[in-house]
Amino acid sequence: MPTLQPSAEAVSVASDALARGGLVIVPTDTVYGIAADVRDDAAVLAVYAAKRRSADFPLQLLFGRDPSWLERHAVVTPAARTLVDALGPGGWTIIVPAREGWSSPALSGGATVGFRMVPVEITLDVIDALGGPVAASSANISGGTSPLTCAEAVAQVGAACAAAIDNGPTPQGIDSTVIDASGADVRILREGAIDRATVARILGLAQIPVARSIRS
Repeated sequence: MPTLQPSAEAVSVASDALARGGLVIVPTDTVYGIAADVRDDAAVLAVYAAKRRSADFPLQLLFGRDPSWLERHAVVTPAARTLVDALGPGGWTIIVPAREGWSSPALSGGATVGFRMVPVEITLDVIDALGGPVAASSANISGGTSPLTCAEAVAQVGAACAAAIDNGPTPQGIDSTVIDASGADVRILREGAIDRATVARILGLAQIPVARSIRS
């Protein structure tokens, strides 16, 4: 499996591998991820196998620069739109209702989808070259440490992947904050890169429920 530095060649190799049903290790601003073309059910299921994780846990979707892709897969609620507009691409995963008529093993049989937009040019380039979003998760064995470097990701799931892109250590160094904006009441399922006070302030709330936190 090649480990590539960010370049036009890396974009070509990674996007081609994804289009053929392979898995690719990609950098984000939070941790390294393992990604598959969400349009390929077998590839999506391979993500679970690589992580040694039950398919009962939904994967997130990473989107590129084309905003129309998000509307095809998700119903962006007013709270979700407020958060995206305020935060821009970054260390969040926002859960919203999945668009009717679209299904994937990434949803684990549910009716919601978590989406991300990462401020990492090489990853956006790969997704744009593929022509659609990728289903992704942190590039670690289930229960293992979330990888902050490409080498850590390769050590855990590299054997299952067709390529990896090494963009150096992730700048955030912590998993994304997972925000459930699928219903009337917004809550944080995992407080990570973005703190609860920031989320509450953007939504005009005095406080916001937090299921768990991985912030030190």
